Amino acid sequence: MSEHTTQETTFAVTTLGCKVNQADSEAIGEQMSTAGFIRRDFDEAADIYIVNTCTVTHLGDRSSRQLIAQAQRRHPDAFLVVTGCYAELNPQGVAALPGVDMVIGNTGKDSLVETIKQRYESMTSQVAASEPEAPTPPIDEMPARRALPVLPLDTQHIGSDNALDFLPAEPEPAPENPSSLSPFTDNTQTTEQANARIFSRTRVQMKVQDGCNNRCTYCIVPYVRGNSRSRTIDSVVEHVQRKARAGYQEIVLTGIHLGDYHPAGDEQKDLGDLIATLLRETDMPRIRVSSLEPEDFRLEWLDLWQDPRMCRHFHLPMQSGSDNILRRMARRYNSARYREIILTAKQRIPGVAISTDIITGFPGETDEDFELTYQLAQELEFAKTHVFRFSARQGTAAARMRGQIKDVVKKERSARLLTLNEEHSRQFRQQFLGQTVDVLIEQSKHGYWEGLTDNYLRVELHDLPNPESAWQHKLVTARLSHLVDDGIHGAYVAH
Repeated sequence: MSEHTTQETTFAVTTLGCKVNQADSEAIGEQMSTAGFIRRDFDEAADIYIVNTCTVTHLGDRSSRQLIAQAQRRHPDAFLVVTGCYAELNPQGVAALPGVDMVIGNTGKDSLVETIKQRYESMTSQVAASEPEAPTPPIDEMPARRALPVLPLDTQHIGSDNALDFLPAEPEPAPENPSSLSPFTDNTQTTEQANARIFSRTRVQMKVQDGCNNRCTYCIVPYVRGNSRSRTIDSVVEHVQRKARAGYQEIVLTGIHLGDYHPAGDEQKDLGDLIATLLRETDMPRIRVSSLEPEDFRLEWLDLWQDPRMCRHFHLPMQSGSDNILRRMARRYNSARYREIILTAKQRIPGVAISTDIITGFPGETDEDFELTYQLAQELEFAKTHVFRFSARQGTAAARMRGQIKDVVKKERSARLLTLNEEHSRQFRQQFLGQTVDVLIEQSKHGYWEGLTDNYLRVELHDLPNPESAWQHKLVTARLSHLVDDGIHGAYVAH
């Protein structure tokens, strides 16, 4: 670093969005620290603020603007950098926001840290010489979209959308019943919770794939993430080995379209080959797979879950149980195939937790279409159903479709699914009462510790020895006794 960028130069990163943005922010933080900058929490004063934005919904746009404004108010003279999906989709609008010094879309994340360093050093040099600050280059000088708009994938994994910080969720279009303590980070965490999760040694989000070749009619993500591309298996293995040596207990394999993982240079291999290699060549205690699309799911992958290091949890978005609505969504599977995947997974992996997403009120959804969705959800008995009311996203085909559903109808349908979810969630948790399980401790909360089992049960432990000790990031054994809220009370079992 130059004489103008000293050891005392501080930075803070905050993120909105999905699991892949969390992986990006972890990498940004690591690279900034390696470059000599000192990390601070986003709610503290810092010399450089980096806001990693989301645009998957209008809520994401608005929340991104709010976070940018927070940073500007906290330290008006700080160097404010905006990156991520919102910066990619609307760079001119972002650049016009008060206090923004630099806008870098997803296509520029590969060189984000070096660009920040150069621009910040230039700015501080000009200030030191009492010269006018150089104007920010126009947006059209930012890197153009490339086929692979990511950092060289064998070094770090910046380049796509899960999060450091989140603002409180609103009823739409976020899920109406978000998970607490989610390993995938949903849009309801506070800034403090999200920062603690990101920079802990509990689990690490490992982005192995980015982009999407699908064009679901309600989704804006492919337009701001680009086409599908994947890291090499060797680079993933090296990264996981490094995280295991650093003390992480769990790796979460993430991607925008994770099931489309085909390693660069060896596209005949797939996600199953990656998992098999990680099981063979790393010592990571837990390996968790993030959201998978049903059209990609290969039943032979289930053999890999015979290894106890594989977390017994799948998130498989159903979206609808009506084949008519699935076609209107441009989803590439039907209800029969979806049913086959879920029932086979439950039969092959005892105790597996399967969560899903369902959209209610998609344009053209009739009462009959919704009943098919409800009946399929009732049959499959998900451990968790995230319920979304459809919200039109400008720029998507669904926003222009005829047959938009009235809000009152969406609300009624959503309420039925939420009630069903409460019933099924309780049934799923009840079957484990009396069992002894391993719990990865996440955080202290209201005088007790809580964490997750491999199959996504949230466990509260009130009797850990020396409760003030640093139990976070530890794997402990607990006997499950009774249900509490959306979790289970566990009694510590000493070894």
